[in-house]
Amino acid sequence: MSTNPEVQVQRSPRSGGGLNGRLIAAGVVGIILLILILQNTKGKWEFHFFFWWVALPPWLMLILWLIVGFAIGFVLSAILRRRKKREIRRQARNV
Repeated sequence: MSTNPEVQVQRSPRSGGGLNGRLIAAGVVGIILLILILQNTKGKWEFHFFFWWVALPPWLMLILWLIVGFAIGFVLSAILRRRKKREIRRQARNV
């Protein structure tokens, strides 16, 4: 009596040159942001939110909004990653 074990091979969807593309995209975005910041060094931008208002130089406002955007993206991706891991664990328990 011979038993043949089943072997499953899974390939990562990220294999290949994905990292190079991400680095190029990050570099292009960084250059565009640097140009935008350097062109907006004079004057003040005002930001109003309910009863708060802030007047900052444009370059500082751009940097702050960039940091806020990255933080939101990081938190959302962490939440989605956690949900995906829970779903995978749940499916593994049910099999």
